Amino acid sequence: MAGRFHSQRDVDFFTTVTQELVGNQQGGKDGIINQLVTVFQIDVRETPTNMYGEASQGKFYKPGVDLNCLIEAEDFDFTTETFGPDRNQNATFAFLRQSLIDADNFVVEIGDLIKWNYAYWEISSINENQLVGGQFDQNYSAVASAFLTRLSNIQVENMRAI
Repeated sequence: MAGRFHSQRDVDFFTTVTQELVGNQQGGKDGIINQLVTVFQIDVRETPTNMYGEASQGKFYKPGVDLNCLIEAEDFDFTTETFGPDRNQNATFAFLRQSLIDADNFVVEIGDLIKWNYAYWEISSINENQLVGGQFDQNYSAVASAFLTRLSNIQVENMRAI
């Protein structure tokens, strides 16, 4: 639904320009920015849980979905622990709503893993309030905040399709 001060044609124009910049999965077109990540969702049917509903023996993941996005990564923060140095880093991954729809209505969720820059990032929060013209039905993007996770925490040997 178009808003009072913008038409559906305007929204389609915004989407087309953004897809040309970021990239579009449909048709395999690369964008100018071209930052590709792989998103893995938890496979709740395969992941065993304890009586509290928590993953008891590690998590299993569904095959990854390749998505284009804009990435903003903070600098590394190194801390020295009892077992040696540890690195921490936060990043923001901004996905175009239309590219999620084009990827079979893919929904990015808290707890999903993102593979980017030879590392794995766990999504800690999602913000979906970039509205075109303030219209609630014109949600334009999904912005995921994530943190760098250790390979031992995700048990890479249990991951499928990586």
